[in-house]
Amino acid sequence: MLFKGLVTILACDLIFAIIAIPLILRKVPRNVVYGFRTRSTLENDFVWYEANAYFGRAFFISSFISALLIIFLYFSNLVSVQNFLKASIAVLVVPPLVAVLLTLHYLRSIT
Repeated sequence: MLFKGLVTILACDLIFAIIAIPLILRKVPRNVVYGFRTRSTLENDFVWYEANAYFGRAFFISSFISALLIIFLYFSNLVSVQNFLKASIAVLVVPPLVAVLLTLHYLRSIT
């Protein structure tokens, strides 16, 4: 059970990192499907690329942090077997949420 949780979180983190790379490299044009989409990013190319590059970096870093945290939790005795699933979900969700909040803050500074 714990190993499946570890592998699942690591796989999600890998997918998140892969998704972040084109954003970091500014390869994703404005669209309504993929990227950090807000009213201001969809209205202006400069804002789109700046916000998405920032978000891509933050998302990539959050994926790395999430992977480190889940590995640490897996090999430590800090979390019981019964609470490992809850901790895994928090480790998967909280770092990207921080990336979103940081990007929203950054977006206000460039608009």
